[in-house]
Amino acid sequence: MIMLKIVLIFLLSYVYCRAGKPGCLKNHLIKEMERNLKDLQSMHVHNGENSGETYIRWGKTSCPEESNLVYDGYAAGKHHNIGGSGSNILCLPKSPEWKDYKDGQNTWRGKLYGIEYEITQNKPYPNTFHNKDIPCAVCLSTRSTVLMVPGKVTCHDGWHKEFSGYLMSQSSTNGRTPSEYICVDEKLESVPGGDSGRDEAVVYPVESVKC
Repeated sequence: MIMLKIVLIFLLSYVYCRAGKPGCLKNHLIKEMERNLKDLQSMHVHNGENSGETYIRWGKTSCPEESNLVYDGYAAGKHHNIGGSGSNILCLPKSPEWKDYKDGQNTWRGKLYGIEYEITQNKPYPNTFHNKDIPCAVCLSTRSTVLMVPGKVTCHDGWHKEFSGYLMSQSSTNGRTPSEYICVDEKLESVPGGDSGRDEAVVYPVESVKC
């Protein structure tokens, strides 16, 4: 777009300045190219503010200081003992938008449920969060790459820590359907009023067996 603009400026300037005094074309082109260079620099700065990688901060409604909040919402996933649907966990926005649908329950459809913390012991989180719904925040990092590193509380050399926490997933009990592992913030929060304890979709802290 910018290159096309420069070419058009050249053509228009040539027609306009051809009958004028010597140097008219050169001076006009220099001024226009300087202005377009400033436009490019402005675009680079503006786009740089919104560039980077997105990640989900589970258990929080805000982002770290050096990241920007895209939206906050609620963690949702499949039922803990019903097959099918998806195994990944989603961060649903608070204000969903609907397209074409039929109201009411329909058979042979995937289903999403709000996810609750299952924290029966007081480690690693206080058990006051037991059966409470999980909030989430989608964050835009100012850095080009984001990576979740399990089993570490510090970052490798050259990397910057966005947040740290504990792995949570579906229970390993027989009859439970699998889910992905998510890193839940160590200073977790819960959804206000979300403490019904329906036990439809749940996550538990993760243990590691000896290698």
